[in-house]
Amino acid sequence: ANVAYRMERQYRQLNQIEILGKINGAVGNYNAHIAAYPEVDWHQFSEEFVTSLGIQWNPYTTQIEPHDYIAELFDCVARFNTILIDFDRDVWGYIALNHFKQKTIAGEIGSSTMPHKVNPIDFENSEGNLGLANAVMQHLASKLPVSRWQRDLTDST
Repeated sequence: ANVAYRMERQYRQLNQIEILGKINGAVGNYNAHIAAYPEVDWHQFSEEFVTSLGIQWNPYTTQIEPHDYIAELFDCVARFNTILIDFDRDVWGYIALNHFKQKTIAGEIGSSTMPHKVNPIDFENSEGNLGLANAVMQHLASKLPVSRWQRDLTDST
């Protein structure tokens, strides 16, 4: 119940994160738009167009949408993953203490030196993969909102 509640809480927070979009000029204004079609209310048009896509309109941008919402999203997913890592480690421990027992799978060798042993490899792989995912997401969460003079290419590596 503890793990399920913690994951549910993160899921609710994840669903509260607004995905943002923009439609304005190369430096965040409407100069070129107004020059081409001065009769259009570009501020209103932009808001209506972006929200018609099912995302929130960000009226204040530069050349790029700042990606703060992506950092929020990745931070939330990383917390979700961290709860699963905690669960993986707990289950691994329960298996090690023989509180839980894994089923043997015919033809599967549990250990190169002890073939009769059954290792909790799925929990170990899950822990490692979630940790790697967290490392990448935490890097991106701190990298993407930062753009040298509103547009560098370090986020495209």
